[in-house]
Amino acid sequence: MEYLVYNMGSEAVREVELLHPGELDAVERAAYAARGEGYLRERTILRQELARRCGEKPAQVRFSYTDLGKPICAKQPFNISHSGDLLCIAFHHGDIGVDIQRVRPLPRMAAVAGRIFTAEQVALWHRRGASREEFFSAWCIAEALVKFAGESIFTAATRFPFLYDGREIHPLFSPAPAIELFSPALGYAGAVAYHP
Repeated sequence: MEYLVYNMGSEAVREVELLHPGELDAVERAAYAARGEGYLRERTILRQELARRCGEKPAQVRFSYTDLGKPICAKQPFNISHSGDLLCIAFHHGDIGVDIQRVRPLPRMAAVAGRIFTAEQVALWHRRGASREEFFSAWCIAEALVKFAGESIFTAATRFPFLYDGREIHPLFSPAPAIELFSPALGYAGAVAYHP
C-alpha cells in the first residue's frame, strides 16, 4: 500500500494534454464551477501517477466509476481524496479506500456524527470530550471503509461499524480490512483501508 499527498495550493500542474478527451468535456462543463481548475490539476496528477504504474501514456490510462462514484482502474487499483489544499492518492494491489479531511469548525458536528457513526462511537466520542480532531479522524476512518467497499458514507454505521478511542481502531464487523490513520499535513486527518 502506498499513498501520495500533494499540496494543490503549491502544485503548478496544468497540462491539459494529459487528460482523456472525456475528461476534457467534464472540465469544460465544470468551467463555471468552483473546482474547475482544481479538477484539472487533480486529474492531471492522477493520470501521471497511474501512467507510471501502468506503463502507458497519461491520456491512454482508462478508468471508470461505479454507480456511487468509486474510481476503478483494472491495471492499478487506487483511490483518491481531497480536502482543503491537499490531494491524496492511494495505490494498492487490491481494493483500497482513502480519505483526508482538514480539521476545521463544522456546524452541527454532533448531528453529522449521529448520521455516520454508530451510537456507541458517538457516545465514546462524547465521553472523551467531543474533540474536533477525534471527530475528523473517525470521519476519515468511516470514509476510508465505505470507499474501500465502494459504498455511500451513509452506510458506514450499519455496514462498517467501528470504535475509535483516540488511539486504536476496533472494527465491529468481519472480515475487516486493515485500517490505518495518518497525518497528511499539519491540521489534517487521514485514514486508509486496504487488504494487507
